[in-house]
Amino acid sequence: MRADQKTLRIGFYALLTVLIVGVLFLVFNQVLPESVARRIGRNSEGYVLLLLAAGWIEFVRPKLAGTSREWAVTFGASAFCVAMGLFLLATDFPSRFRTLNETFLGAAVLLPYLQLRRPLPTRAVVGGVLALLAAIVVFNRTAVVTDLAETLVFLLLAPIGFDLIDKGILDPEAETSPPLRYTWYAALVVAPIVFSILEYQIGFSGLLGEATRYAVRPAEAFIFMLVIELYLAVVMGSTGRAEARVPSAQPPPARRTAVG
Repeated sequence: MRADQKTLRIGFYALLTVLIVGVLFLVFNQVLPESVARRIGRNSEGYVLLLLAAGWIEFVRPKLAGTSREWAVTFGASAFCVAMGLFLLATDFPSRFRTLNETFLGAAVLLPYLQLRRPLPTRAVVGGVLALLAAIVVFNRTAVVTDLAETLVFLLLAPIGFDLIDKGILDPEAETSPPLRYTWYAALVVAPIVFSILEYQIGFSGLLGEATRYAVRPAEAFIFMLVIELYLAVVMGSTGRAEARVPSAQPPPARRTAVG
């Protein structure tokens, strides 16, 4: 790893730590305008999941892969996340702490998913994404699906990012397409903005209104997916191999031999 990458890595985790501490202990409320502090605080679930997922991918996953303790440690971490999620739900802590239950419940599923050996079958990934999306649509009026909106959208976007678009993050031998990757990054930026405009500036009723109201809730999930992919793929260079090109039908031109 280059020295500049080490510096960027330290800066990334330091920034996440500052954001999490600043939100949970109301530091930003003391030093920033209220509107800015409130906006930063809305995305605390994404910051914590970023810390957990990026840390797992960079520091834990490589050391566990292929070892005898791989799944014992992975499921132990998952169980801890479930316990933390349930604990936060059961407490009367301020909402800025309790809301992190969605982060830990999402991490309980995400960490074992990240630990799976790659490549995963594309059909299985697409099928899983479509099945989860269908479940959200069908049960969107239930308390569980509504209350766990951030968790479910975290789990909806993760397979798309890690196993369809930025496959090189978890599989160094995977082929990736830069145009596809950057189109996906743009979509992660644009989608929450569009959902917000549809909900708060245009407004709809009926089923479309229900869809937009649900879609504006998990903005943290889009931030999480965008930042973790930009960090690991663009900054740290985990892009796998360049997408293979179709060989030309014409034979290559004869190479010239240097004359001494």
